Amino acid sequence: MTVNVVVTGAARGIGRAIAELYAERGARVLSADLNLPPVLSGQERVKADVATKAGRARIVSVAREKLGRVDVLVNNAAYQEAHGSVLEVSEAGWQRTLDVNLSAPLMLVRALIDLLPQGGAVVNVASVQGLFAEQDNVAYNSSKGGLVNLTRAMCLDLAPRGLRVNAVAPGAIATEGLIQGIDASEDPARTRRDYEDLHALRRIGEPREVAQAVYFLGSAEASFITGVILPIDGGMTASFMMAGRPV
Repeated sequence: MTVNVVVTGAARGIGRAIAELYAERGARVLSADLNLPPVLSGQERVKADVATKAGRARIVSVAREKLGRVDVLVNNAAYQEAHGSVLEVSEAGWQRTLDVNLSAPLMLVRALIDLLPQGGAVVNVASVQGLFAEQDNVAYNSSKGGLVNLTRAMCLDLAPRGLRVNAVAPGAIATEGLIQGIDASEDPARTRRDYEDLHALRRIGEPREVAQAVYFLGSAEASFITGVILPIDGGMTASFMMAGRPV
C-alpha cells in the first residue's frame, strides 16, 4: 500500500530533504510551505501558512482531495527571527515564533485527525534547543521546548486512536539558512569550525540525515516507538561542555 505523507515547511532545508526521501521511496507526498515547494515525482504541492487557520484549512482540503488519508504527518515548518533575549524579543516576534513552531503542529493534527488512520504516525521536528537553551534566543528556545513536551502529550492523548507521535531534535544542520549565515560571517572558515566543534563527530549534519530518522520514525519499523525525542545531533547533547555552547 502506498504511504501518504504531509510535510510542512517543505520548500527547502530539512523539510525538502524529508519530502524528497519519501518521494524517492514511492510515497505520495503533499508538501506545504509559505513558498511553493519544488516539483517532485508523486508529490502534490500547496502554498500555505501553517500558523493561520486558513492555511491549515488549505492543507487539509488538498490532503483530503489528493491523498484521501494521511499515514504520516511531519510537522517541520519553523520560524526564527533575529536572536533576542528575554528583555529584547519583540512581542510580534515572540508570537509568530510560537504560532509557527508550537501552535501549528497542535492545530494541524486536530485539523487532520479524521484523515489519520489507526497505525498512522506524527513526527515533529524539534531542535536541540528544545532540550537546552541558547542565550539571547528566548522565543525559539521556548517554542522548541514546548514542542518537545507537546510531542509527549500528543503521544499520550492519541495512543487510544492507534497513532504514534515522536520528534527529532536536530543539531547544527547544513541547511541553506545556516550555510548563508556562515558565509556572511567575518571569518567563514572559523565560524564553520565553531559549528563543527559543537558536535562530538566534529562536523555539521546534513538534511538527509535528519530525513532518514524522520522516515524511520514514521515507518512500520518503529511501530512500538512513541513519545520519543530523538536527537540527530552528532553527539552535541552527549556532553554538557558542548550543550552549553550556543548554536
